[in-house]
Amino acid sequence: MSFERIQLYLEANPEYGWVLVFFFGFMESMIITGSFMPSAILFSLCIYLYNIELLTLPWICVIAFLGSHVGDVCGFLVGKFVGPTLLNSKFIRKRQKTITQTQNFLDRFGPYTVLVGRFIPAIRPLVPFLLGITDLRLKRFYLADVIACSCWALALALLVVSVGSIFK
Repeated sequence: MSFERIQLYLEANPEYGWVLVFFFGFMESMIITGSFMPSAILFSLCIYLYNIELLTLPWICVIAFLGSHVGDVCGFLVGKFVGPTLLNSKFIRKRQKTITQTQNFLDRFGPYTVLVGRFIPAIRPLVPFLLGITDLRLKRFYLADVIACSCWALALALLVVSVGSIFK
């Protein structure tokens, strides 16, 4: 399938543009898929959709925010439910000192870690999962994640406008 055919398909079916932004925002934030899903895919897609005027910048930001936020909350919940079993595994018990240090750090700086972690692609999907394993309450994580994803969506908008203008 050529790039031109994809472009024509998206122009004929604009509803798939926002679905793709949500999908890639979710995938890069989720613990399992975020480890191998580069942020460049979402970024390139947003630039493309903005440049062909399929989605406006506010819509791109809102949809990317929602996708990333839902991915973070899902990663947090996976950590809450799978984390205790994982911590009791033989692999993790061998590394107990490192795990304890990490848990102490996350207990101390948990909500702030969400904000910093949102802007570092390599650890973006891990932070919500690891915070889910700790004793951090969902309400506190949720509030910190809304702030982090809002800042991230604004940064995405600035990048889309500044870098996207190069490709126009």
